[in-house]
Amino acid sequence: MKGRQKPTYDLATIKRLVREGRWTPEGPALDGCASLGMDSQDIEDCVDDLTPADFHKTMPSDCRPGMFQDVYKPFYYGQRLYVKLQIAVDGSAVVIQFKAA
Repeated sequence: MKGRQKPTYDLATIKRLVREGRWTPEGPALDGCASLGMDSQDIEDCVDDLTPADFHKTMPSDCRPGMFQDVYKPFYYGQRLYVKLQIAVDGSAVVIQFKAA
């Protein structure tokens, strides 16, 4: 299945969940963050700074059949990033990837 043209998840909801601390970074996001010399606060700040113009695509999850993941490509500290987000079944936000684009 090809990626969708519109986000699956409401960006304002994802940003609110992250601000409230109701989010989890997955291993690839933490690895990518560390390789950029950043930390989890940078993930939070980057997600909080996302705009609809940063949206790239929505794609089906490889590991979670029936779920989708929204991909954003923002500039953060002068660098283009690849940020993959999802809202989990428990209602929390999940940062799946956070890496250089």
